[in-house]
Amino acid sequence: MMPEETIVAVYDTAAHADAAVRDLEAAHVPTSAISRQPSTTTVGTTQPVREQGFWAGLFGGEPDHDTAVYDRSIESGSHVVTVKVPDEHVAGVTSILERHNPIDIDERATAYSLGTGGTTTTTTRETAGAPTVGARDTTHLGGEQKLQLAEEQLTVGKRLVNRGTTRIRRFVVETPVEENVALHSERVSVERRPVTGDARVTDADFTDKTIEMTETDEEAVVGKTARVKEEVVVRKDVADRVETVRDTVRREDVEITKDGAVETDVGRTGGTTTNSVPPARR
Repeated sequence: MMPEETIVAVYDTAAHADAAVRDLEAAHVPTSAISRQPSTTTVGTTQPVREQGFWAGLFGGEPDHDTAVYDRSIESGSHVVTVKVPDEHVAGVTSILERHNPIDIDERATAYSLGTGGTTTTTTRETAGAPTVGARDTTHLGGEQKLQLAEEQLTVGKRLVNRGTTRIRRFVVETPVEENVALHSERVSVERRPVTGDARVTDADFTDKTIEMTETDEEAVVGKTARVKEEVVVRKDVADRVETVRDTVRREDVEITKDGAVETDVGRTGGTTTNSVPPARR
C-alpha cells in the first residue's frame, strides 16, 4: 500500500473552505480523498463530526487534544477540511490549503483554553495524527515543518526640518535734525547832516554824480551727503553633530518543551533556530 498522509485545515468561513475544496478538485485531487466538516453534499463524507468513529477513521485511535480543538471550532461555526494524499502530493495539497487563510491550530487551542497538543505541527502518515496547516508554517514531506521567526531591524534616515526663517529688510527712516549757522547781512543807510565850517565850492563842483552801494545778505544753503555707516552680514553657520537614536525592535524566539521540561540546548546558525528534539507522533 502506498504511504498516505492526512492533512487538516480549519477555516473560519464556509467561503474559504468551499474555495479550498474547489481548488483541490481542480487540481484533480479525488473527491473521495476530501472530507469536510460540517459535511456538505459536495464532499466525500456525511458522518456527523460528533461521532467518535469519524476521527478514528481519519487518524486512528480515540479522539484526543487535536480533535477536541476541531470539535470546538466546528461548534463555533468553523469548517474543517481533511485530505488524504500520497507522499508525493503533500506539498501541492498543502499549498492549495494555505492559499485560503486557514487558522493556526495552536492559537485556536489557546483561545479555547485547551493548551497545545504537541502534534499539531507534525506531518502524519496513514493513521498517525493529522497535521494542521497554519498561516505561518508549512508542512513538508518527511515530517519536517518550518516555524518562521521574524525580527525587526532599526532603519534610521534623515529629513530636513524647517526650524524658522530669518528675514532682513532694509527700509528708510526720516529723522528731524537742526544745526545753527551764522549768517552775515549788509544794509545801506542814507543820512543827511549839515556841514559846519567854511567849505568853499567852485563852479566845477556843480556836476552830476552818482554813488552806488550794494546791500548783501547771507542765507543758509542746505545740502546732504550720504556715506556708509555700517553693514549687516547674513550667513549660515553650519555644524555637524552625532545624535543617538534609541528605540526598540522586536524579534520572535522559541521555547522548546519536552516532557514538561524546557530545552536549553537551542543553537542558531545563520539566524535559523534548530532543535534536536524529534517531532512528536500520535
